[in-house]
Amino acid sequence: MENIFLDFNRIPILSSTECESVFIELLNMRKLWLQRNNWHPAFEITGEQDNDIETYMHYYTMGATLYMDARDHGWKFYDKLAKMYNRVLWKKLGWLYDLFLEKIQKEIGEAEYTKGLGLPGFHIYEFDDATSNIKHHRCLHYDAQWWYGKKFFKETYQDIDFRNQLSFTFSIKLPQSGAGIALWNLPEKYHKKANDIKYMIYRDIIAKYENVEYVKEIKKLKNLEQPWKYDELFNAEGDLEKYIPHIIPHIEGYSFWYSGMIMHQMILGHDFKKGDYRITFQGHGLKCDGKWRLWW
Repeated sequence: MENIFLDFNRIPILSSTECESVFIELLNMRKLWLQRNNWHPAFEITGEQDNDIETYMHYYTMGATLYMDARDHGWKFYDKLAKMYNRVLWKKLGWLYDLFLEKIQKEIGEAEYTKGLGLPGFHIYEFDDATSNIKHHRCLHYDAQWWYGKKFFKETYQDIDFRNQLSFTFSIKLPQSGAGIALWNLPEKYHKKANDIKYMIYRDIIAKYENVEYVKEIKKLKNLEQPWKYDELFNAEGDLEKYIPHIIPHIEGYSFWYSGMIMHQMILGHDFKKGDYRITFQGHGLKCDGKWRLWW
């Protein structure tokens, strides 16, 4: 078994013109967007409930997901949905899937889309004017989406590295205020790399999230997913600076890939305006029989 995969990087995939082309294609397929619940915490970061969230934040996916569809509705439902979406996505955006695979293999080694699972797909957030300048985020978590397809992996492959799930977020369209990802408790040897990536481009989203006050606010929250995982943070007293996350801003046309075993948090953004979108190409991977198998 290999050592735990713990790395991350940002790579260019599309030009701004190509991003706009994908965005238009997705708009043309709007009837196939699957509406989801706003399952990130529907709360202002201070813990005050945002009762207006459903009026200005609309969340969809384009593609089948193990961690929602297989988890909530079972394997047969997921399998049927994946086959339908896979056909459509290949037909409409096959060139994008070919290009992404070509680019990501240069970074991580030999990879392929997993036959029998859903293709990487799209998170789509559509916004109207926000009622206030509210920070929106997802809960802190690790990625282990393979769990909902464990039987499939064990029946299909011999050598599976379940400890090392690869995750990637490829930005197609972002809100005007920016968006990003928070990496928590990153090993010190990766701090410089995180800073190098972060300072490729400035986003004021960094200042809003990468500070002690944000850590204090996170610590106050009681609605995090499985908070028992994060005793180190929630039991911390005194100096919280060591828990400040590294905020990596997303860039349209770039893919950010990372180890799902780094505790992380989706930063949706803030101060949304009508016409804003946050559209990202999402997926995961496991190394099985010597090759990265990619899915969603």
